[in-house]
Amino acid sequence: MRFELWLDESGDFISDHKTFLNPSLVGGVLIEKGKITEESARQIIGKDNIHFNEESGNENLAMLEEVRKNNGEFVIFQNKERIKIIDSDITYLNVLAEGIIQLLLRLSAIHGDFELDILVATRKNTVKGYGILAKEEYESRLRERIIVGLARKVLTRKNRWNYHIHFDDARTSSRLMLADGVCNTFLTKTSSKFDDNQKQRIDELYNHLYIFSFFENSVKNEMERWLVEGNISDVIFECYLDSSKDFKETYLPIAIKHLSDLDEYGQKIQLRFISSKVDTFIKIDRNYEFIRPVLIDMQKELLPWLSENGIDIPEFNLDIILYLYSLYTHEGSMKANDQDALFMKQLTCVKDVMTKFEYFNLYKIRRAVNQKNLMDITGSIQDSTKAITILEEMMQLLEIVDEESSGVSEETQMFEMLGKAYGTRGQGYSMLIQENSANLENAIYDFDHALNHFTLDVDKERQYLYKSLAYCEGEQFDKAINFLYQACELTTEKDEFRGLLATLKEDEVYRVIFKYHSYFKIMAAAKWNGTDVLADRMYESLIKENITVETLQASYRFSHPLQFIFWNMATYLYCKGKDKLAVKYINTAISICDSHLSGITMKVIQLGMYAEKLLMEHRKGNKQQSKQIIQEIGQRFNALKEVPNAEIIFGYLQEIRIEDLADEQKIIQLIKLTKCIN
Repeated sequence: MRFELWLDESGDFISDHKTFLNPSLVGGVLIEKGKITEESARQIIGKDNIHFNEESGNENLAMLEEVRKNNGEFVIFQNKERIKIIDSDITYLNVLAEGIIQLLLRLSAIHGDFELDILVATRKNTVKGYGILAKEEYESRLRERIIVGLARKVLTRKNRWNYHIHFDDARTSSRLMLADGVCNTFLTKTSSKFDDNQKQRIDELYNHLYIFSFFENSVKNEMERWLVEGNISDVIFECYLDSSKDFKETYLPIAIKHLSDLDEYGQKIQLRFISSKVDTFIKIDRNYEFIRPVLIDMQKELLPWLSENGIDIPEFNLDIILYLYSLYTHEGSMKANDQDALFMKQLTCVKDVMTKFEYFNLYKIRRAVNQKNLMDITGSIQDSTKAITILEEMMQLLEIVDEESSGVSEETQMFEMLGKAYGTRGQGYSMLIQENSANLENAIYDFDHALNHFTLDVDKERQYLYKSLAYCEGEQFDKAINFLYQACELTTEKDEFRGLLATLKEDEVYRVIFKYHSYFKIMAAAKWNGTDVLADRMYESLIKENITVETLQASYRFSHPLQFIFWNMATYLYCKGKDKLAVKYINTAISICDSHLSGITMKVIQLGMYAEKLLMEHRKGNKQQSKQIIQEIGQRFNALKEVPNAEIIFGYLQEIRIEDLADEQKIIQLIKLTKCIN
């Protein structure tokens, strides 16, 4: 199900201390997507502009009845307790966020899977007294509150649901004018504006399932209840999740004291709950930018504090170190290297041999990913191989179990961690295909072995996409297409790709973004290598299905693999002779790589983008433009020379120097070396 939610406010959250006035609220319309458009909303209103506080009760009620005819529901987020948090703007944001959270959970309970597009009216900055709250700040603060609130209320989510937040002006948006009518009617329903019959009808129209209340002290009360019940892990987790220092200063020392009073077994159980919460929290919203400072604080502050209080549980310390390692690796950040020494120090404290092996292999796989992201492909393959060797030997030990069992199992033995090790090494080999075509065989060997050890569809899907990208690097485009279809659990189409694209469109973009990445990469590589018929069919199918890189960007918040999607779109268009549009898209790809969280990997990828821009101008004979681009590349070369592992990066780039870029073959070589990064 796909829904829309249009939200406005009634009252200003400033005068709520005046008890003779009804307390301010947020509210609006919840409706199936597309049921009421901007145009049909304008027709319901019957005029270009309206303020329902100036309209009669008949006008208000007529509007509600029309929305109800289209199966719209009326949503209200109340502040019945007249709570004020810091100022009216912060109070409003908290009421809005808490209301959205409660609505998301209610919709999940009713519908299971759903998608919700939230349209919020821009708000005057009541603290400054002028202007409106900046949309970027507005969304950032609102999203943070929703993330934290969801993490508190639901740490496992079986249903597939997602939400998107947009903003518009209630003075020009007819849908937000309807939201204003919903708010105003509810706020004034007890006034003389409505007669008794109208008041009764209003109560009938507002479904109590969608009327929610905000309570300020719910977190405080929960913290105290958790302490009484002995849920120490919940208290510690909340103290680091919430940005309020008051909570941490008040409750964290108490929680640490309670934890220190437990025996080692009890401490392990409590801390294991925190590890589980962090793990699940990352998977709920995948907002790495938000969870990263939480983990940094835990590593920097909580781990030493636990040690000072005699709480030495190395497994928990290793969990936090590895979670942060994973986030740094995801960003391609050099900070991941700092985790190595921390990890090895804690590993020596683990007493159980099997536990030590498990953490060591997790670390080796994570380190291999980090090395690959920092262009140390040889080191990555070596670390993956070490993990594979150890894990394969452990698999051989299972033969002893089979010998002791009553019968030999016909089932193939599976080992997920071994699958991850093979998949990681395969990615390393994939980046070396352009250097030696024999590495394609090595990569496919590893991905096939990885598939033998995965049971979850999502893990298998990832390996099929890796195979698709590897075959694309090896210029075997038919096989690349086949494995893309296999990742989508579809039968390969012969003449066009509309069935594949229609399937992708049905899903949320963030769930299928890497399938789009594979699609655009194959299309661009095929065009670059002269396989025009295939590439053009892929492009025409995108046009027919009305899929653009802009629509993907609008529904996806992260940089990777969006930077490659724009780059590959630019490559295809350049090869098709659409130079102006190609430059536009490659500039967007470059700007995506300039994200404030982007690490070394993005900076290296960016070199290839500039190199392709240079190739375009070089072939057109634009010497002035070429000179400017070479200067840009030179600045980025110099910046990379300052990073700690610069010699490894430039070794991977085959020691290409800025002066080498006068040679077209060197430009193409730089493009290939960076475009294969995965």
